[in-house]
Amino acid sequence: MQHELWTRLEQLFAEVTAQQPVDRDAFLARSCGGDTELRRELDELLRAHDAVGVLDRVTRANDSAPQPSLIAGTCLGSWRIDNMIGRGGTGEVYAATRIDADFEQRAAVKLLRFEAVGQLDRFHAERRILARLEHPGIARLLDGGTAPDGRPYTVMEYVEGRSLTDYCRHHSSALPERLKLFAQVCDAVAFAHRNLVIHRDLKPDNIMVDAQGTVKLLDFGIAKLLDAAASAQDTHTTIAPFTPDYAAPEQLSGQPVTTATDIYALGVLLFDLLTGERPMRRRGLPSTQAMQLVLDRTAPAPSRTAQANVNAPLQARLLVGDLDAIVAKCLRKEATHRYETANALKRDVECHLRNEPVHAREGARLYVFGRALRRYRWAVAVVATLIITLSAGLAGTLWQARRAQTQARTSAAVQEFVSDLFRANSSSQDDPVKARQTSARALLDFGAKKIDTAMADAPAAKLSVLKLLSQLYEDLALFDEAVRLRREAVALTRQLHGNESTETAGALAELAGSMYGSNTIQVSEPEKLLAQAAAILDRKQDFSSETRGVLLTKLAERYLNVDAPRALDYARQAVRVFEIHAPSSGLAESLYQRGLLEQNAGLVRDAAASFGRAIDVSRSVDGYPNKNLPRFYAYLSEVQNRLQDIAGAEKSARLAMQMAIAINGEDHVDALQTRMRLGRTLFITGRTQEGLALLLSAKQLALKIRGASDTTHTPIALMDYGYSQAQAGVLEQGLDDIQKAIALHRSSDSQSSIFMATMLERAASPLSEMGRYAAAHAYLDEASALRMNARVKPRTSPFNMNTRARIRLALFEGNTRMAQSLLDELFVDSDESMGVSLTLVELWLLTAEVDLASGRNIPASELALRVRAKIQSSGQGTYHAFYAIRADLVAGAAVLQDGRPAAALPLLQQTLAAREKLLAPASPRIAEAQILLAECHLALGEVGPARSLANAAAVIHALHNELGEHYRRPLFQLKTKLAKAAGN
Repeated sequence: MQHELWTRLEQLFAEVTAQQPVDRDAFLARSCGGDTELRRELDELLRAHDAVGVLDRVTRANDSAPQPSLIAGTCLGSWRIDNMIGRGGTGEVYAATRIDADFEQRAAVKLLRFEAVGQLDRFHAERRILARLEHPGIARLLDGGTAPDGRPYTVMEYVEGRSLTDYCRHHSSALPERLKLFAQVCDAVAFAHRNLVIHRDLKPDNIMVDAQGTVKLLDFGIAKLLDAAASAQDTHTTIAPFTPDYAAPEQLSGQPVTTATDIYALGVLLFDLLTGERPMRRRGLPSTQAMQLVLDRTAPAPSRTAQANVNAPLQARLLVGDLDAIVAKCLRKEATHRYETANALKRDVECHLRNEPVHAREGARLYVFGRALRRYRWAVAVVATLIITLSAGLAGTLWQARRAQTQARTSAAVQEFVSDLFRANSSSQDDPVKARQTSARALLDFGAKKIDTAMADAPAAKLSVLKLLSQLYEDLALFDEAVRLRREAVALTRQLHGNESTETAGALAELAGSMYGSNTIQVSEPEKLLAQAAAILDRKQDFSSETRGVLLTKLAERYLNVDAPRALDYARQAVRVFEIHAPSSGLAESLYQRGLLEQNAGLVRDAAASFGRAIDVSRSVDGYPNKNLPRFYAYLSEVQNRLQDIAGAEKSARLAMQMAIAINGEDHVDALQTRMRLGRTLFITGRTQEGLALLLSAKQLALKIRGASDTTHTPIALMDYGYSQAQAGVLEQGLDDIQKAIALHRSSDSQSSIFMATMLERAASPLSEMGRYAAAHAYLDEASALRMNARVKPRTSPFNMNTRARIRLALFEGNTRMAQSLLDELFVDSDESMGVSLTLVELWLLTAEVDLASGRNIPASELALRVRAKIQSSGQGTYHAFYAIRADLVAGAAVLQDGRPAAALPLLQQTLAAREKLLAPASPRIAEAQILLAECHLALGEVGPARSLANAAAVIHALHNELGEHYRRPLFQLKTKLAKAAGN
């Protein structure tokens, strides 16, 4: 009896202390009824609770507010303190302003309190945890350091807004708005969990909402890292401060915490948002009593609490059913019975918003029944016969039973299917390395065969597995296999959802997307499928769903290399559609497609922004790393190169390659593609040998994993390596690889006009140097026609490639009049904001080269020297190395032709040294510099050095089967002069 009294006292005391003082008498009168003894005990407890004891007093000159330890104006590193905005158990938080930048930035500075020096490890742990969390819903770590008095500080993003519950109260938020805000919280928590971080103190005060309605998660002061790599200070078990009202049972009992601990706190938070109250008030109770309260009592349903509270923010009828079940699943005492992930909780909330069935209700009845059965197993046995007699009254539950049976069949079918796959794979594991390399393809092939007969009684499950297997085939670039499964998925989708359903439109769009990489599909088929999908959505008046976004993205991909302006318009539409919805993988993909098209159109800065945002969205939605990030980082590297951000380009390219290998291994198309990107990056920034080595390994990998007849990846690998070889001066071998790439691409039914044009223009360069002028002209004419057919305008950057190649060809032919005419047509985008504009540098160099060929020596040398000075002053000499060696040669040759060999000598010596460092030893461009330097020595009367250089140039020429007159004529003329000099 005494135990029951104390239990009742603990419960009522916890509830009455949560009331406002003016409301306590009325609450006690209702709760105690006529029990005067209970009322007397509670009154005494309240008096003791409200009394101020000696230990409650803090001796201060001013008791009205805590005094900050830093005064306004104090500087910590780059930050000036403005005012204190908060104080917790371990730290003080100040508003601060950045003082060392051209832009204004506000931040929140958290400084360790003097009396909390014992919490130094926890303070540093918070900083380490924040450093790994970059998400739109989590306040970012900006900086950190140590104050002059030795205390550490952390600088975080300043979030100006209200706590989550205050925001909803202030705005009188309706149910949909509250649930959407809560979904944002779940998204941020899910990201933290994916990065192996448990928050452990989720509550409204740690969740801010800004004026735009964006949630920001704060205060990871007691968060815990789950990974083994975390430092010991980061991995305290559970002995950490927490907020009792939001603490899970395992926190109160000192048991290990998991991600389920945060799920419990999210359940309390959702209860608070829906009812304005917490399910069980525990603040003020000793932890043992609080734990007993949690373990003995089951949290009430939010609808019941709202019904009993006249001031509840929402009507109880809105909470009955789904939301009661969702909250109950979060607040289960057993951690294993809660939602498995924050994303699963978020999905249920979003399902409720869309009026779709929620997962929580499927297991709720079984869970409650199971607990009751364990608790009252003998009583249940007694009344079991009574339940049988009431079976006639249970007819209304038959639909639920059938649905549960279907779900069970689906689950069992999927489990059996997956088990069979792994059993098949585990039967042959004699060579672990080989198994690791081949198991993915072997598993997929086995699954693809099995899917034809598997899960006949669970078509919804079969459809899910079909989609999964086809996506995995696409990830391995096995598009023909993916197309076959996608076709089956379309047929099954039509069977399950109907021909005019949104699901069918989405399946058609995905099938069309798979066909882009296939070698066996006619170009017209994916276009027809996309038209069918668009027609379905149009008839449904669906212009803004995520399925519409997927369709637009696939259309952008379809016209990427066929009709550039049309494709860019589709990509921009896709981004706008996806932005209506929550961030998703679809948004990241549409941003990536937009970036590709902006890059092709010469909108380099726009492309960089699109790729950067695609990376941010992908990281927040799918975690880091994920299978899409290597591709996104690789293309970001390309535009960073064009923006002359050399360090950034190399970093992105290396990150892309490392991530691709880590996710899928060495022998995967992602490893192939990212290796090519890094190789090109290193090559064009002057590290030619390292770049060529990577490009060669990429070519070998393409032939190994894709084969010599592949028309998707192998042509790109051959093209990149061949063109780089040709640029380095290995002409014949480079041209051979380029022409193989062209032949492969011609054999493809889905060949890209833009890519073919680029390959033809690149082939024209070694053909020009080798003296095969007619072939070079034919390639350039075909490339120009292809670009025109793809609606690329003549006065755009892609057409400049063609025109520049024609100018160089005319110079090799000795046709200076044609070179000058083409030069006058060249369109130049002189965007100085990109550093030294590439097109402007190219224009100056071509002009100088045409002037030199035309005998205008002084203008040629002046312009070439101006290019050299521009490159040197920009600090971008490494990036412009290939331009610099051209400028040096023109300047030296022009000064020499102007009759000033002494002035030309250092310029030509510098030219030869740079070319020998940058190019292959057999490059005819090295011989070109040797011949000019020999002419210079000869003009100075130095016959011996001239003869040595002439002999070295002759050795290089002998290594080539074909060289144009542009190279051979000067050597013949030099030898003639040397012979004459020897005769004299």
